Amino acid sequence: MKWTPPARSPWVEKVVAYGRGLGDNGRSIVSLQADDLLAAARSATGLDDAGDSWFRDPLERLCTALDEEADLHLAGRLRARAELQLILQNRLRLVDLWKRELTIGQEQVRSPIIVTGLGRSGTTLLHELLACDPDNRPPLLWELVHTVPGAVQSPDGPVPLAATDWAALMDAEITLMDAMVPAFTAMHENGGHLPTECIFLFAHQFSSDMFTGIYNVPSYTIWKSGVDQTPAYEWHRRMLQTLQWAPEPDGGVTPTWVLKAPSHLGSLDLVFATYPDARVVMTHRDPLRVVGSLADIMATLHWMHSDRVAHTELVEFLCMGLEIQMNGVTELRDSGSLPAEQINDVVYKDLVADPIGTVTRLYREWGLTMSDEALARLHAYVDARHRNRGVGTHDYRFEDTGLDLAEHRALVADYQQRFAVPSEV
Repeated sequence: MKWTPPARSPWVEKVVAYGRGLGDNGRSIVSLQADDLLAAARSATGLDDAGDSWFRDPLERLCTALDEEADLHLAGRLRARAELQLILQNRLRLVDLWKRELTIGQEQVRSPIIVTGLGRSGTTLLHELLACDPDNRPPLLWELVHTVPGAVQSPDGPVPLAATDWAALMDAEITLMDAMVPAFTAMHENGGHLPTECIFLFAHQFSSDMFTGIYNVPSYTIWKSGVDQTPAYEWHRRMLQTLQWAPEPDGGVTPTWVLKAPSHLGSLDLVFATYPDARVVMTHRDPLRVVGSLADIMATLHWMHSDRVAHTELVEFLCMGLEIQMNGVTELRDSGSLPAEQINDVVYKDLVADPIGTVTRLYREWGLTMSDEALARLHAYVDARHRNRGVGTHDYRFEDTGLDLAEHRALVADYQQRFAVPSEV
């Protein structure tokens, strides 16, 4: 089958053409060597200590895969360099802060709400609904990349910025993806001020699905799937402690963290090992409906950064991964090794049919009271969502995957039966 890539912005095509003219797509002028990246981050921050050494292996594997497998064009290479640079600089500043402020490690992250499930199964919708409650605290994108903001350099010297300025800066950085391929806006909303996924927390250990989604890095993806992610979860907790420790306008009231990432689905044991009192919400949707959307999104992200997109291989890899993962989740949930009373299930069709009813049910099952203000914000969010429905929609079909429906339906039948997930294709 043939996948048709969306149009890239004219300026991206000019940068790509310039890289082709160099004969090496910019490899000679934009280094992705781990040592070069770390040296540049140290120079930019004036800091040397990067903390525990665990991150070096995933960083080096990721950089090698970017150099040797991802076939990055010059625009993609520049963006990869900038992204890794930002994360390394934030890591250096975090380690420096932790050495100066020892009380950060004493912060207690209590009873976080963690939303997980297949990508495109309603995790973002549910996360944003839960974030409507002012007593809940989602991590915002800007504060996961500029957690310890440094000063911005200007002709007159370093200039400190307020939180709103950092949010605007992050908004410009992340929405560069939209500018590279405008069609991506309809696939996934980005914004420096918006609640975001835990992949940006994990990225500081350079072991994150963020990189496997954006770039074609199969050796890194395979390596990551077989490695104990405990150190990544340790950083996850430490960064939440840092955000919780920072002075809050509300007088420092300890928030209930509302977190979200499909990648938690494969690490539920680590979720509860890190946060024993966590409330986990698992969203469920027909995996065969999901795969078409995920494949299109990942192919588009690869196209942003490379002229080569192996769409057929991507579809097959995704479908096999989803089938194995959902069967594994079914077995794990039935094994009795997880605290069943701390896991709630939400089926996608029920969530979209009655989003407010879904959230109020979860609160009831958790023994929580929903305030009038939270309920009013929920209604306002849902009303706005309904008004914007159909604007910039993302269209995809299972037929576009080229897969045999009957064959793959049989492979997810146990999962669908276990969680009462209806077929959508």
